[in-house]
Amino acid sequence: MNSLLLISLLALIFGIVGCQKQTSADFGIYLLAEDGPATQLDGMDLDTVALQERPVIGINDILSYDRNSHEMQLTEAAYRRVQELFPLPVRVDGIPFVVRAGDEPIYAGAFWTPLSSLSYDGVFIMQPFGDQEKKIGLALGYPGQLAFTGEDPRGNLRIIEALDKAGKLD
Repeated sequence: MNSLLLISLLALIFGIVGCQKQTSADFGIYLLAEDGPATQLDGMDLDTVALQERPVIGINDILSYDRNSHEMQLTEAAYRRVQELFPLPVRVDGIPFVVRAGDEPIYAGAFWTPLSSLSYDGVFIMQPFGDQEKKIGLALGYPGQLAFTGEDPRGNLRIIEALDKAGKLD
């Protein structure tokens, strides 16, 4: 009788814990649920932006992340997914994304193509070409850092902690 009571109590406790909202230290780069130019996120509250359910780049897609250069080595599958964001004709107004740590949006940016003559004052990831290194970087301001305005969000402590906890930092 005592064993049955103990098993029932443990099942109840695990059931309650399993139903609670799980917080995650994961890092992810998410595309928006609806298509639009990169500038659509200017001044928006990122908590209200609808994102796709799965990240285009998740913590398991990152082999390593350099906290100084903000370059990341990706898995083959993740690198291909990023390349596939740029079908012909290539968008020249950017493909907006939101970087999240756990469930919290940290900052917005855009995937960008070197074929664009438009400038961009935010964080961007350049369209990757080739297959050698499978690296991408989070850079400031296109076509150069002088185009960037504001404070650099890439070293946000929540992001660095999530990448460190996952063993991804170089």
